[in-house]
Amino acid sequence: MTKYGRERVFLVREMQEAYRRYAEGDLGEVRQKSRFDLVTDIDCNIEGALSAAILAAFPGDHIHGEETSGQQPIEGRTWTIDPIDGTCNMAIGVKLYGVQCALFDGGEVVLSVIYLPHFSELIWAEKGEGCWLNDRRVFVKRNAPIEQAVVSFGDYPHAKTPRVADRQHAAVRYLYSRIAKIRMFGAACIDFYGVAAGKTDATVVITKNLWDIAPGILMCREAGALLCNLRGEPYAFGDAGVVACAGEEIAALIRRAFNGEYRLPGQDKRYKLCIFDFDGVILNSEPCHYRAWNEAFRTVGADMSEEEYHPLKSTGRTNILRYLEQKLGRALTGAEREKIVAVKDSAYRRESAVLLRRDLIGGVTAFLQLLARRGVSAAIASSGAHTLETAERFGVLDLFDFVADGSVPMPKKPAPDLFLYVSRLLGVPPEACLVFEDAPAGLAAARAAGMDVVAVGGAQSQDALLSVASFCDLLQDPAD
Repeated sequence: MTKYGRERVFLVREMQEAYRRYAEGDLGEVRQKSRFDLVTDIDCNIEGALSAAILAAFPGDHIHGEETSGQQPIEGRTWTIDPIDGTCNMAIGVKLYGVQCALFDGGEVVLSVIYLPHFSELIWAEKGEGCWLNDRRVFVKRNAPIEQAVVSFGDYPHAKTPRVADRQHAAVRYLYSRIAKIRMFGAACIDFYGVAAGKTDATVVITKNLWDIAPGILMCREAGALLCNLRGEPYAFGDAGVVACAGEEIAALIRRAFNGEYRLPGQDKRYKLCIFDFDGVILNSEPCHYRAWNEAFRTVGADMSEEEYHPLKSTGRTNILRYLEQKLGRALTGAEREKIVAVKDSAYRRESAVLLRRDLIGGVTAFLQLLARRGVSAAIASSGAHTLETAERFGVLDLFDFVADGSVPMPKKPAPDLFLYVSRLLGVPPEACLVFEDAPAGLAAARAAGMDVVAVGGAQSQDALLSVASFCDLLQDPAD
């Protein structure tokens, strides 16, 4: 018997018995688990039965189940349980669903079983022992012409940000004219089963839920599939999505589908990530900052002209306070610093409270939507302390993949650290990033980071690749 043969025999028996006992009859109560998801008595009863059986047979092991123990970390020997994968299908009488479980040992998945009751098929895999469908070893489909490929997608994700779904839409659009068929089965167990058993050529599943993906990932790996994340890098648990492919050709095509590009009108260079300053680039809020700082300066008997403020934009409050000390010719006391910062924050909230959506920079919303359609990542890199809450208030937060603001503890612009931090976090090299800035410090920071930069608002700068009055100048996308 193989290393995990005892666990496999046990799991197959218990999964089939639990399904026979609880699912071969009425659905029972069907409840809304979340806005877009259902749970039934069948789900809860099967998970309860499997959990009890596992803990009785293997004392000291842990359970990571969808319905009752999804917060349990993966440690030591941990079993994942998805009692019914495809509950919505089951609830409406569509037979594309199954029971799936996996065993983690030492941080890696070593055993998995998927039971598809309506097809009388049971597929299992053990690390190093291959992938088996009933009593027959199976492998991914090899060497199929790309024009005949069939790719399945997991359900469109209902994440906090719609950009994830937008990126999936863009990928589907890209693949539509390049492969034979696109399918959406509504159950991860069917998606992974299709690839592992050689019935489809690839699947894309965008979730981090281990109960959804761990069983199928091991099966596809043991069947010879290539596994990567949405950026085309080797897949690791915790990545936003997983791609399982029969071969490198289809893997490369899906990688291109998810890694969209943007190029400026009249330019040839292509970018994978656009990074935006916020104040003065997304929202016309710089006048609010200027008036708030002036009110704060007056607490120590100073003021500041707009010409003085312009080079200080985006450099962070530490540099602005340092400038004030130079202007006063003395160091500020701790109490003065605290009062200045408090007055500035209070004044900015009061000033910015009267801003409306019309104060968004012209064309910015349409431009961000264009990037989403193209599958291009978008992020904010701002020194402002209130960027996150302001972006949320103006309804633009969902248009970005990531926001880095003044709460990130690193040197402020013109240092390149914030831009490099964002590019590293999103996995895009600096040379593939395009920055949008309005402040001299931000323009210099982008160039120091090795990134191209567009000056927004009409400001001319030798650091900028292009200067535009508004984003309306950029809405003609050659790829659309």
